[in-house]
Amino acid sequence: QRLYPKTAPRLPGLDIAGAAFPAATMCGDLFDFFPMPGDCLGLAVADVCGHGVGPSLLMAQARAYLRSLALSCFDVGELLRRLNEILVVDSDVKDYLTLLAVRLDPRARTLAYASAGHVTGYLLDRGGEVRERLESTGIPLGMFAGRGFPSGPTLSLEPDETVVLLTDGITEIGELHGNAFGADRLLEFIKDHRHDPASDIVEGLYRTAQSFEANSPQTDDMTVVICKVEAVP
Repeated sequence: QRLYPKTAPRLPGLDIAGAAFPAATMCGDLFDFFPMPGDCLGLAVADVCGHGVGPSLLMAQARAYLRSLALSCFDVGELLRRLNEILVVDSDVKDYLTLLAVRLDPRARTLAYASAGHVTGYLLDRGGEVRERLESTGIPLGMFAGRGFPSGPTLSLEPDETVVLLTDGITEIGELHGNAFGADRLLEFIKDHRHDPASDIVEGLYRTAQSFEANSPQTDDMTVVICKVEAVP
């Protein structure tokens, strides 16, 4: 837990919150906020394959490399490429992770992203409907060297829009019983609560997913990051 951000960054026009809810003592999920060149802010959500000590160590390792590389890397696709080259050397092919990285430019009010095999993120419009899907642009990290991770298109950010990043622990809860929580329920919850603070959406989404499968133990880590775009005074 000490590796996760204690507080979210405070930036004009942005309300940001994130949390990881482990399924066991050792968590293989990652979320982080970190500085990038040009006074930009990086957001990342990642999911290491498996649970326990090994995946947790890989998560901590990936976080350290990510933060270091991001200080001198403006392009998120290039950031993932460099991170992959390091992880391929340091890990076995069976030890891989998916990662969605976002670069927010608070002054230009834009978003750019790249995704290494990660579950889809979303940019929701002011009505809570999906405006853009932040889909995978490459394979998971740590598997094969020499792979590219193209950046998605740079997206403008308008007031009252919401950026949603997550791991599949939330959407897949209930899947073992043939009735997964799913992306539709997740998006519907965020739409219904889009006027709430970002931190309330994060906590409420977790509680809702938990209650959906109240009679079964949590079997996967759940992580979510919400970034609400507000009007700049």
